[in-house]
Amino acid sequence: MTQDRVITSLKCGCGLSIAMGLGALLALLTQSFGLLSWFSDLVHLPLDGQQRFSDKTDQVLAAIGGGVLVGLGVTLWQVTTRVYVKDPQTGGKIIAYGIWSWFVVDSLGSIAAGAWFNAVLNLGFLLMFILPLRLADTAATPKAASRI
Repeated sequence: MTQDRVITSLKCGCGLSIAMGLGALLALLTQSFGLLSWFSDLVHLPLDGQQRFSDKTDQVLAAIGGGVLVGLGVTLWQVTTRVYVKDPQTGGKIIAYGIWSWFVVDSLGSIAAGAWFNAVLNLGFLLMFILPLRLADTAATPKAASRI
C-alpha cells in the first residue's frame, strides 16, 4: 500500500471517529435517542429492545464518549497529517500505541459491563487504523516493517 493510500485510509478512520462522536452530540442536543438506544441494545446482544437510552447517566456518558471520539479522531488526524507524512516510523508508532491502548481498555471494559459485542465491533475500528500501517509499502518507507 502506498503512503498516499495509507494516509487516506487513516484519514477515513479519523473521519469516522469524529462523525460518531458528533452523532452522539447531535442525539443529545436534539434529545433523539433512537440510534443510541439501538446501539446500546446491539452491544448487549440479543437485539431485544431491553436496553434503553433514557436516564441522565446514559446521556452524560454519551457526552463523554462522544467527546473522546471527536478528540481521538482530531488527534489522530493531526498525527497522520503532521507526523506520519514526514516520519512514517514515528507517526505509525504513535497511532498504533494510541489505537491499541484504546482497543484494550474499551474492549475489556465492555466485556466487564456485559457488552461483549462492543469488543467485536471494536475490532473493525482497530483494523481501520492498524491494517493500513501494516500494509504500508516498505519500499516507500524503509523502516515501515519495524514501525509497529
